[in-house]
Amino acid sequence: MSIRGATVEFVGAEAGIEKDLVPTAGYPLHSLPLKGFSGGPVARVSAGLLFLKALARCRSLIQDFRPAAVLGVGGYASAPAVVAASTLRVPTFLHEQNSVPGRVNRFASRFTTETFVSFPAAGQHLRDAAWVGMPTRRELFTTSRDEALETLNLEPPVVLIFGGSGGALKLNLAAAQAFKVSTPYTVVQISGRRDYSRLSTNNHNHIILEYVDDIWRYLAAAEVVVSRAGAGSLFDMAAVGRAAILVPFPYATGDHQLHNARFFTEKGAAELLMDSEVTAATLRGRVEALLEDDERREVLAGRMRGLATPGAADEVATRLLRAAEREGEG
Repeated sequence: MSIRGATVEFVGAEAGIEKDLVPTAGYPLHSLPLKGFSGGPVARVSAGLLFLKALARCRSLIQDFRPAAVLGVGGYASAPAVVAASTLRVPTFLHEQNSVPGRVNRFASRFTTETFVSFPAAGQHLRDAAWVGMPTRRELFTTSRDEALETLNLEPPVVLIFGGSGGALKLNLAAAQAFKVSTPYTVVQISGRRDYSRLSTNNHNHIILEYVDDIWRYLAAAEVVVSRAGAGSLFDMAAVGRAAILVPFPYATGDHQLHNARFFTEKGAAELLMDSEVTAATLRGRVEALLEDDERREVLAGRMRGLATPGAADEVATRLLRAAEREGEG
């Protein structure tokens, strides 16, 4: 597919969410048999061998396609492409989503022409870092609450609860219990595929969904959002501008979700609820306190919107295209 005159191709892990999302969006995906470097010695050796195989595959792909620039978007799936591109002297970039980079991105950043970051603090850990913000779907900036409520057939006010693409078991179980009984507001809980079968409700105003493709509509429809603190989720909420209660995943690498959340909470743009404090009672209490306080909700929403980065995707694309043009002139 051509964007701004450039042909874009994706490389990703066979087991990653990109295997469904990228083809659905109309782009070609070249899959790599990769896995993370967690686990015992045998698992790490196996992951290392797969990485070397993926590196060779990426070198072959790059030699075939002869790209003018390569962008890695983080995680073990992008590292072999970034390293391969660098060794073949292709202008190579990396985008780090979180405030604390993981080991793979710290390693991969050694091979990049420039590294882009969503959070300014991440630049302290990466070579040649430039803050651009988080690339965000344009639908998040353009969908209105009225439009979303009508399309989704939801009765306001709406509370949205989700844990990101992988779900969040503790948050899911607490929410299922908290809103199981009648509420004078609508609760939409997006559980993720892993936890969906474990959840149920007796409340006709409590809707539990396994997965949605149009998260922007649910965010636009909501008055209050409860979410983990992955970078994508945070900047999605900022784009829409919604009052949020953030529940960082406590076992994230480098505790990056807590650092992500604090970037927003320290600016008065969201409330923090630690995972250790999550119970059905505390969750319902915090949600209802926000629903009942219009002024507080509006302040949070306005400050959240002020942290959105609507130009991030264009900035990343522009820098890649400039590098490609310089390469073509060289």
